[in-house]
Amino acid sequence: MKIFYVLTLLSSLLFSQESKDIVVATESWDGATNRDGTGLYWDIIEEVYEPLGYTIIKKYKSYNKATEMVRTHNADMYLAAYKNEKTFALYPKYYFDQDVVLAIYRSDIIEDWKGQGSLKGLKVGWIRGYDYDKYLSQKVKVQEVNTRSNGMKLLKSEHLDAFLDAKEDIAPYLRKAQLDTEYFAKKIILQLKLYPAFAKNKQGEKLMKIWDKRISSLIKTQKFKEIYFHSEYTLFPY
Repeated sequence: MKIFYVLTLLSSLLFSQESKDIVVATESWDGATNRDGTGLYWDIIEEVYEPLGYTIIKKYKSYNKATEMVRTHNADMYLAAYKNEKTFALYPKYYFDQDVVLAIYRSDIIEDWKGQGSLKGLKVGWIRGYDYDKYLSQKVKVQEVNTRSNGMKLLKSEHLDAFLDAKEDIAPYLRKAQLDTEYFAKKIILQLKLYPAFAKNKQGEKLMKIWDKRISSLIKTQKFKEIYFHSEYTLFPY
């Protein structure tokens, strides 16, 4: 009987310890989720959870693999999601950033830009798992790619008519690709709020509630605003 009690107590203690670890899966974005553990998004996550005794476990994956880790409950959350983009995840009330999404396109295909309508029926690419088609009002021929470099190559070789990506994330690849402005153009096509996406389980529900409660208070404080002000990645979204 004593052995059973001890085992039960140890099991309870282990579960309690595990519940204080938060596994976060994400792409590595310069300035937001740097591979050395720094960046705006990490600063935000840590400010929300670490004062409550949580430890953030950082997992760097492709976006598609990060979402898969949440789907299979191998991660508690992934960054950074558009609202309700995956049916297997939970989305909080409060966002922490916004994406300005650019369409980089061939000007011989689209001579007169008229917003999303200009993409109708065209071959349009984006990073695998980004699911921009859920936010477009027009049907396009989707081609997902694994890297931005590959997206730029497909655009230059005329295998894509347009490529969509967040302005901040595509900027260095655009500079490297050196697209001729006579043949290529870029326009803002979407503005989408960014959220942490939580696993659909008890731990995910708990962490989501903590997120909303903490963020609702933190956005009113100067300390939290300074996290954004000291970052060159993005502006304070509230």
